[in-house]
This record gives sequence, C-alpha cells and structure tokens, in this order.
Amino acid sequence: MIRTLIFDIGNVLADFNWRGYLDGWTLPKEEDGIVERTLFMSPMWKEVDRGSRSDEELLTIICREAPAHEELIRRIYAGAGAAVQEYAYAPGLLRQLKEQGYGIYILSNYGKTFYEERKPYFHFLEYTDGQVISYQEKHVKPEPEIYETLLTRYGICPEETVFFDDLAANLEAAEEFGIHTVRVTGYESIREGLLRFGIGIGPQP
Repeated sequence: MIRTLIFDIGNVLADFNWRGYLDGWTLPKEEDGIVERTLFMSPMWKEVDRGSRSDEELLTIICREAPAHEELIRRIYAGAGAAVQEYAYAPGLLRQLKEQGYGIYILSNYGKTFYEERKPYFHFLEYTDGQVISYQEKHVKPEPEIYETLLTRYGICPEETVFFDDLAANLEAAEEFGIHTVRVTGYESIREGLLRFGIGIGPQP
C-alpha cells in the first residue's frame, strides 16, 4: 500500500526553463552560446546545487572559461532564479493528495541562493510534510546519501513510497532503495503514474 509521495521540484512542480530565461536577454548568437556552455551547461552547475562552495567561489571558476564575458555571466547568474516558475497545477495537486491522507515530501537538487529566492513563490510547499534540498545536505541526486537522508529523517518506508522526477538517473537511484518511481514529462504523466498505484486525482486545472 502506498502511503508516501515524494516530488522533485524542477520540471515536476515548477518549470525550470533556463533556455527561455537566457533567450530573454536577446544576446548575439556567439555570446548566447558562450553563456549557455560556461554557465547552464557547465559541470559546475551541479556544484551550485551541492552547496559546498559559495556563489562567489563558483562564479570565479565558471568565469575562467570565458574571462572576456565575466560581467555578462555574473549578471545573468544573478537573475537566474527567475528561470524557475511554479506550475499552476502544483499547489492543487499536492493539496488533493494531502487531503487523501498521503505523506508528501520534496527531494530536489537546488542551490541555496536560488532556492531561498524562489521559496516564497512555491505555494505547493504548504502541503508538504518535509523537504530535503541538496544544498542543505551537500549531496545531490542521484548520489545515494541524499535518498538515505530523506528516508531516515522522516521514517519513510521505501516499499510504500512513490518518487516523481523528470530524470531517469534520479529515478534509478531511488529504485535501488526499493522506492517506486514515475518519470514526469508533464501533468498527465503524474496523473497516469498515480493511477498505476490506485491513486486518483482530477484533470489538470
């Protein structure tokens, strides 16, 4: 019997549209490509989520890849929190599930500055029983430690749990703990995934 539901944030409960955010700067093609490669596609982005270094330390490393564009990269980074916007369906989705008696938890890779900036706009958090955010733990999905933290901290039974995430690697790591999983590609995938476990919700509002 399923008792607990775990949700990622980016591309599950909120739209992480860094490409749309970057397009909003209307940069020349060359500059756009440099920022895309050195910032959003950089391996250092995962270190932002890990939270083991300050923003300044990370930006210093990132900007070494394109020193002539340092000022631009820093300005774009400073506003990048706006690339994440709560999905309109997210609060109602979690409210429905909470009212049905399920435990609701968040497991998300998120950097400290960006999370604290966007948290007031995440109305779905009102319906959660707890959160494990990567920067607070210094571990990121799909590292096993972050799953262990969630299960242990909240006394969650893996076999009675479903995890919703958009990335296959994160789901595969959860399955290693015996957690059921659903790959999210939009609201309907969440709805269909819940139905597989006998949990019904309404159509997307």
